[in-house]
Amino acid sequence: MKGFAKYKQNIDSILENSYGDKDKFKSNLSVIMGAMKFSKPLREFFVLYNEIESKKFENTNSSRDYITEAVKHLKENKSGLKDVSSLLDKVIENRKELCVESTNIVYHNIDTMVFGGGVLNLEETIKSRNFLTESMVGEKKKPIVMEADSKILSQVISKKYQEEYGSSLNESERSILKNTLIMTEDTLGTEYDNVKGIALNTLNNMISESKDETLSARLTEVKNEILTLKKSKSSYIRVRGLLEDLN
Repeated sequence: MKGFAKYKQNIDSILENSYGDKDKFKSNLSVIMGAMKFSKPLREFFVLYNEIESKKFENTNSSRDYITEAVKHLKENKSGLKDVSSLLDKVIENRKELCVESTNIVYHNIDTMVFGGGVLNLEETIKSRNFLTESMVGEKKKPIVMEADSKILSQVISKKYQEEYGSSLNESERSILKNTLIMTEDTLGTEYDNVKGIALNTLNNMISESKDETLSARLTEVKNEILTLKKSKSSYIRVRGLLEDLN
C-alpha cells in the first residue's frame, strides 16, 4: 500500500455524500464500521489521521512530540493494512459515484512521513513534519455545521473506536436496539435462533468459498464467537448487526 490518504478521503466522501439518504447512509456507515471491526490497523489509522488533522496543542514542542509518536506507531503497523486493502478497494469501487477527487494536505503529509521514508525522501519528510507540527498548534475551531460534514461524521466513528467499544454497539446495532429492548422473552428466543442460524449459514458459505486463508481464519473466529454467545438481547443485537455487515 502506497498510502492511506486516498482511502481516508474516499471514506469521508462516501459518508458525506450519502448523508442525505438515510437508508444509504446507514448502509454505508455499517459497511465501513464493519471493515474497521475486521482490522485493528485500519481503526488506528482512521483515528490517528483524524486526530492529527483536528487535535490542537499550545506549542510546537507538544505537537512535535505527538507527531513523532503517532507516526512511529503508524509506521510500525502499516503492514497490517495489506489485509484489508482489497476490502477497502471493493467498498470504494462499489460507491465510486459518491467519491470526489480531492487532496487533503494534512493526510498527504502524514502519508509522506509514514509511507515515504528513506534517505531519498528525507527532505520531504522533514517538510511534512514541520507542516504537521505547525498545523497542530492553536485553538481548536468549533465550526457551525449546517449540513453533513465529512470531518464531523469521521470524528464520530473515530470517537467510537477510541472508546474501545465503550457502548459495545456499532451503528447498525444501535438501529436495532430500540425494538429489541421491548421484545418479550418468547419473541427473543425465536428471533435469536433465527438470526443466529442465518448468520452461521452465511459465514459457513463465505468460509467455503474464500480462497484467502487469512480471511477464512478471521471468519472462523467470528463463527466460533457466535457459537459461544448466550441467548440474550445483547447477543441478538450483536448477531443482527454482524448479519447486516455481512450482507
